[in-house]
Amino acid sequence: MRRLVFSSVTLVISLVLVAAGQSQDAKPKEYTYTVNGKTVTTDFPVFVEGSDHWVTKDVFHGYQLYNSYCYRCHGTDATESALAPDLRRFTAGVAQKEFMSVVMPGREDKGMPSWAGFLSEEEVQQIYKYVKGRSLELVPSGRPRSEYDSGKD
Repeated sequence: MRRLVFSSVTLVISLVLVAAGQSQDAKPKEYTYTVNGKTVTTDFPVFVEGSDHWVTKDVFHGYQLYNSYCYRCHGTDATESALAPDLRRFTAGVAQKEFMSVVMPGREDKGMPSWAGFLSEEEVQQIYKYVKGRSLELVPSGRPRSEYDSGKD
């Protein structure tokens, strides 16, 4: 009887996912960009669709948050500093989930505060997107052009 109930639940979940256009092993959408003759892929859009000049609002907000809270230790434009690691190198080798697992609780033993309760998970994800874009050399140093500059809402 248990096996039948488990199988029925699995079948229902599978049907719901198929109806929603997803499979249980669905991969996130990938975005491919070419920079300096090199092709890079992300699991989030860096640029507004149809443009390689305007970053998305998420990436731009990540830039704003980074430059409000992170640059003091990690350097302007996510470059090196004497106080903390170069986040471009860190994000080059980690997924967003691992980035979140470091940033949200912090690293008290290394002097990094916990950002949980101060920044939302969405805001930390936006910081990740900005820094990841910098690590892939998609987002230039300085203030990136964004959807806000394009006049689109």
